[in-house]
Amino acid sequence: MISKKIRSEVTPKIGLTMAIFFALFVVFSFYVISEKKVDRANEQRLISFVLANQLHQSSDDLTRMARAFVVTGNPRYKKYYQDILDIRDGKKPRPEGYFYGYWDMVLANAQPPNSENGQAIPLLDLMRQSGFPDDELGKLTEAKANSDGLTTMEFVAMKLVESADPDMQVKQERARLMLHNENYYQAKAKIMGPINDAYFLMEKRTLDVVHNAKYIALIFRLIFIAATLGVIFMLWRTYVSLRATLGGSADEVQTQITRIGRGDFSTISTIKGGMENSVVAGLSKMQNKLQANEIERKQAEEALRIAAVAFESQESLMITDANGVVLRVNKAFTKTTGYTAEEVIGQTPKLFQSDLYDADFYDAMWETIQLTGTWHGEVWGSRKNGELYPKWLTISAVQGDDGAVTHYVGADIDITELSNARIAAEKANRAKSEFISSMSHELRTPLNAILGFAQLLEHGSPAPTPTQMIRLKEILRGGWYLLDLINEILDLALIESGKVSLSPEHMSLQEILLECKTMMEPQAKLRDIQLNFPQLDHSLFVYADRTRVKQVLINLLSNAIKYNCEHGTVEVTCNANALKQVRISIKDTGEGLFPEKLAHLFQPFNRLGQESSAVEGTGIGLVVSKKLIEQMGGNIGVESTVGAGSVFWFDLALAEELQRTEVPNESITHVTKVYDHSQQRTLLYVEDNPANLSLVEHIIEGRPDIRLLSAMNGNVGIELAGAHLPDVILMDINLPGISGVDVMRILRSEPLTKHIPIIALSANVMLHDIANAMEAGCFRYLSKPIELNEFMSAIDEVLGFADMLSDRKIETT
Repeated sequence: MISKKIRSEVTPKIGLTMAIFFALFVVFSFYVISEKKVDRANEQRLISFVLANQLHQSSDDLTRMARAFVVTGNPRYKKYYQDILDIRDGKKPRPEGYFYGYWDMVLANAQPPNSENGQAIPLLDLMRQSGFPDDELGKLTEAKANSDGLTTMEFVAMKLVESADPDMQVKQERARLMLHNENYYQAKAKIMGPINDAYFLMEKRTLDVVHNAKYIALIFRLIFIAATLGVIFMLWRTYVSLRATLGGSADEVQTQITRIGRGDFSTISTIKGGMENSVVAGLSKMQNKLQANEIERKQAEEALRIAAVAFESQESLMITDANGVVLRVNKAFTKTTGYTAEEVIGQTPKLFQSDLYDADFYDAMWETIQLTGTWHGEVWGSRKNGELYPKWLTISAVQGDDGAVTHYVGADIDITELSNARIAAEKANRAKSEFISSMSHELRTPLNAILGFAQLLEHGSPAPTPTQMIRLKEILRGGWYLLDLINEILDLALIESGKVSLSPEHMSLQEILLECKTMMEPQAKLRDIQLNFPQLDHSLFVYADRTRVKQVLINLLSNAIKYNCEHGTVEVTCNANALKQVRISIKDTGEGLFPEKLAHLFQPFNRLGQESSAVEGTGIGLVVSKKLIEQMGGNIGVESTVGAGSVFWFDLALAEELQRTEVPNESITHVTKVYDHSQQRTLLYVEDNPANLSLVEHIIEGRPDIRLLSAMNGNVGIELAGAHLPDVILMDINLPGISGVDVMRILRSEPLTKHIPIIALSANVMLHDIANAMEAGCFRYLSKPIELNEFMSAIDEVLGFADMLSDRKIETT
């Protein structure tokens, strides 16, 4: 009876609705096609402007590289200049991500220039393929031709600064003017003018296409909306008829049938007036007959499930209902928190939560529970007496047969002892780092005076006698050796604390070996040791930290020389293996090591019985080398034969050659500078240590062109800087009262002193100390002890920078 009534009233309406649905589908398809046309029009507009902007940007990049090369003389700017031309002309592949900021990232060393995987195609050809019309392409071709013409002037300017002769400064000034005069800007305008015309043409063309596509899409959108409204009306009529027949919605009927099918009779449907003979009414009668027995069975099963989960564990346990109200806790819970069961039951977990976490933390916690059914992590809880304690908490959701959450079970473990042990270990590690840093500073301060005055005596006038020179050499040798020991201890401490910073890069192994050979040859000649290095292909590249690889190589070469026999040899070999690694081996002809000593070779401060020998050493270098190589993903080891010598080796990852940098073989000519004291400069030295202040005073005595002012603390230094406006400021970091970093920040904030370059001179050599000083605005950071040549070079460099700033002010005026 009910089935016939449903078919007679509902079936015609469903058929008509399906027909309208089909019409709606057709209209929707045409609407989607029209919207895709809008997308394609916008995409073509974007491509047009991107390609035109690349022509604009390449012209600006060429100007920037040419000017940078003229100012600095750095050959990489000229190379980048040629790369930009080659990429634009299709002679080199276009790099991935070749957009507006590409060369800015390359200049900042944030990414290496890489164009091997891109497509090599001239920019104008790319524009033709993208469908540029003839009028726009003509304008862009004209701009490209004018840009190519401007490169002739830029190449001439760069050529002037490449030759090193006495007129270098004149040529550099002439080149700079060539890139900034009116002719240059006129030529630049001839590039930008056609580009601007092309922008106008592209704007009009692409906007017309977009507007036409949007108009067509609008028409189909309106048709689609009208069809949708018709479908909604028919669905509503069908819904009203079906609901009256069923006695409720189809979802209600389906839900009730599903509940009965799985044995859930807890929800009773309400029968409305006039619906006594509907489908829902019949289902309700069936449901009422089964409800009573089902409720009793559910209660018994739930009680058993809760008991099984809650009390099989000795952990602190708590059970809540689906709303988070506490139902039960165990004895471990009351012992841990101090609350009795009566105090907790009926409350929510907020009673014993700490106030350390915000609402976002708990929102994320409950989101995880809803998705996965559980959450665990370390949190802080609160005992009844207000004491906070760390605990490892696990929250699990208990689900019924229908998958709905009925209860939550929380289990936690008090981890106070574990947390205290971890905090103590962290404090000990910080104390160790602070002690080593302090020790380094305290040792470097007196070493600065010792080595500084010794260097002054060594190069002073009158020259030392031969006997005095021998004694000075011993003082300097001992001082520099002590400084090496301090640096190695700092390196070891940084590595063990996990704070060592590595900067891996693709580098030529041959270049690294040549640099190390040059550095170690003087040491080898003192003992008549022959160094044999391999002749490698420049295409053999490794991926590692350049500075750290040199440090390891120099340490192993130094040991091979020191522990070798007189007139011995040191041979370096390099062999690649199937694991895409290269093994660098250093073989000596020394006495060799017994097997029992090899086991202790990489232990800190263990010199294997050489402590009383005449050979200097710390017992740290091999330990540092091993840890550095392992952090770079390599291995290090040794093979030794008593009476024949030892072979120390380490492995590094091979890398493909990305860029070959030609290193010019330049001869170094030492020129004795003659200083003109007619134009005297002012150097302000802020230093509280009298010995260090005296050392700099003696150094500056040899510079008649520099007048030295001194301040014993930061406040006096600020006053003198404002009163005298020195050309250069030399700043100690550890000053009484106000630190040198704070002094630099104050000077940088004052209009009168913010332009004065500052050299930081400090015994602090930790990375965070250097970073703080550079962030505060120092020009250079020099560490104590002073190396005389490096110190004077830094002074000259900063004075030159001050002159450049002065010249710019004059030009602006």
